Amino acid sequence: MWHAGTGLPWDWRIGPYNSSERAHMIEMLGDLPANAMVVADAGFVGYEYWKAISDSGRHFVVRVGGNVKLLKRLGVARESHQTVYLWPDNDAKKNQPPLVLRLIVVHDGKQAWYLVTSVLSKSALNDSAVAKVYAARWGVELFFRNFKQTFGCNKLRSRNAMNVETEANWSLMGLWAALLYAQITQHRHRIPPQKMSVAKVLQAYRAILREYKSPPDFGESLHELLVAAVIDNYARTNKSSRNHPRKRAHEKTGEPIIVDASTFQVQQAKQLHVA
Repeated sequence: MWHAGTGLPWDWRIGPYNSSERAHMIEMLGDLPANAMVVADAGFVGYEYWKAISDSGRHFVVRVGGNVKLLKRLGVARESHQTVYLWPDNDAKKNQPPLVLRLIVVHDGKQAWYLVTSVLSKSALNDSAVAKVYAARWGVELFFRNFKQTFGCNKLRSRNAMNVETEANWSLMGLWAALLYAQITQHRHRIPPQKMSVAKVLQAYRAILREYKSPPDFGESLHELLVAAVIDNYARTNKSSRNHPRKRAHEKTGEPIIVDASTFQVQQAKQLHVA
């Protein structure tokens, strides 16, 4: 879990290579604030997971693609042109209720994003806010880059397998603590979190550690170095040379499958609604 407002980790789980990220997400739901918004990409889809988020008192915005089938005109809720339902056949057979959702289509100039949210009211979360919330999710990819490359944890160094989990946990904790302290220091100078340079923050700590035997000169204290640890304002025109995570081809998920509910589905949904 990564906090979009601060750009810092919120919670995490570590497991073997075949661990389920969606199961880890469910484990962490209980520690989120009430009414929190969970934002996820197309890998976090499914009735079980979305229902767990809603049942916990939280909301979600998730990107969907061709691996998701949505229904329209089921007649369970007050519908608009954006109203869709997630109701897989297996869950319908178990008499589980359909999930009422809102579908927003956003164009980024190159392709369309298909986003569903559990927030049905536009006054509570309008379409542009949904798009803005999802766009902020890209920051977690930048954090992964900072953790692996800038912080040097692309490869764990423990030779004993029993120590790997401890190393991973404390590496995350160390980076989180360093960035949190830097962010608090910068906040006192009204520097927004988005301006913080992770590389310069780490350079500041390393400079202090190297010169621990001598008192700092003017501009060399940890406080001063952290205040100066911000990204430059240079406007880059060619982004292809920047050291950013690259989107992979399989991330283009396409359109979700949207069909009208059958007469049987409408009748079954009404019976569940009445019951």
